[in-house]
Amino acid sequence: MRSFLIIVLLMMTACSVQNQSADQQIVIKFSKEIISNIAILEPKISNHVNNLQTNNKDEIFSNSWVSIIKATQKFNEKTLIEIEEHQPIAILENDRFLTQEGKIISPDDMAKNLSLISISGADDQVEILLNYARLMQNVLNLKGKKLQHLGHEGNDFIKAQDNYGTNYLFNKGDFRVQLERLEQFILFELSSGNKDRSKYIDLRYRNAIAVSTEKMEKAI
Repeated sequence: MRSFLIIVLLMMTACSVQNQSADQQIVIKFSKEIISNIAILEPKISNHVNNLQTNNKDEIFSNSWVSIIKATQKFNEKTLIEIEEHQPIAILENDRFLTQEGKIISPDDMAKNLSLISISGADDQVEILLNYARLMQNVLNLKGKKLQHLGHEGNDFIKAQDNYGTNYLFNKGDFRVQLERLEQFILFELSSGNKDRSKYIDLRYRNAIAVSTEKMEKAI
């Protein structure tokens, strides 16, 4: 009789351990190619779903690429985790990113290289600077160039750089007017058939543009 009781107790203990292990099994599913480093993200997701976060419960949403977490308990006692990530549109200073929702996040893991424009300046100016970057990109499209960086520098001026290494300087207050002047200059260059060798274009003059190449400087 004693032997029988011991066998029953052992069977009950084994079942309990098995159920506990099954409860901890999770399957993570992404809707598209991921940015996150799955090896770093998985334990964070597990802790979040099982309410094991020791700090702020919402910390995972600001310190990772995770935007939305949907958890579904399956009949096989596995938990299906569906993840939607933030979609970044710009790189900010201090390894931060601006998302399509207008949020600024500081993810500590990344497995994918991102080709994004970089924006530098105060956080309350990011939206304005991003709008400036979009306007400038429309102008650079005339020459098939891509804007790589735009930042609000000291003395209230904006500095930008394209993928050919050309630098552009604007006054922040007159940015749109000066951008129109840049468009006119590009159209002039295209119509004249001149080879583009510009490395420095300063648009901060009232009625002129200073353009320097490796060997010359001119103003129009």
